[in-house]
Amino acid sequence: MVPAATSVQECLRNALQIARRFGFDALIYDFAPVPTTPEGVLMTPSVIEPCNVPSEMRDLWVHQGLYQKDPVQALALRGSCPFFWSYHRKEASALQPHLDEDSHAVAEVLHDWHYTRGVTVPLHMPGNRFATMTALWHDACFAEARQALDLHVLRLAYLAHATNDRLAQLFGREELTPVGIGLSVREQECIVLSAQGLSSKQIAWKLKRSESTVVLHLQSAARKLGGRNRAQAIARAAHFGYLREPLD
Repeated sequence: MVPAATSVQECLRNALQIARRFGFDALIYDFAPVPTTPEGVLMTPSVIEPCNVPSEMRDLWVHQGLYQKDPVQALALRGSCPFFWSYHRKEASALQPHLDEDSHAVAEVLHDWHYTRGVTVPLHMPGNRFATMTALWHDACFAEARQALDLHVLRLAYLAHATNDRLAQLFGREELTPVGIGLSVREQECIVLSAQGLSSKQIAWKLKRSESTVVLHLQSAARKLGGRNRAQAIARAAHFGYLREPLD
């Protein structure tokens, strides 16, 4: 259904063309290797690609914190079924109970852009990875789509899963690294071996490095992970997916 592509952007351009044939006007895809911090706060995605949406969206959601205030993302994380949403208070949708002061900033932007309705598909993946694909209608084009909402939801769900399968093959170290929690390969190796119960001296012998270098790597990893001690650093490393095999 979704043609093969050599980049994330090309893949999503292909998906947008299909979504337009379904009657949608814009598409947004985001991917997070880890969706929340250990404290439960939504993490900024490592990939966010708006297609046919005003270009400032990436800056607003990534750098100005609207992603964390977006009630659609919070709803998607809590469920697995695709859903219709609307930023019109009197219109029945999954968002209706959540249109409060916390969502006001997001609602204001989408009303300004005239993209106040859409369908979002949650994409939960192995290893706690999480993505969403959202298709939107321009306000001027929604009246016709209203007559077949269930069909639009089903079509987008199929497109989202097919596209996500394509995209997963294109992700590398940058996309699979949690935003703001980037361990070096050596730091990850040290924290993995520490989690296996090895002492600093044993890690140094295994990696053929000095013990002082290993200690520095472990301290640096703990600082990046937000761990106050080695045990907490290991627990947080597990949460952020760093106890898997290091990426090349």
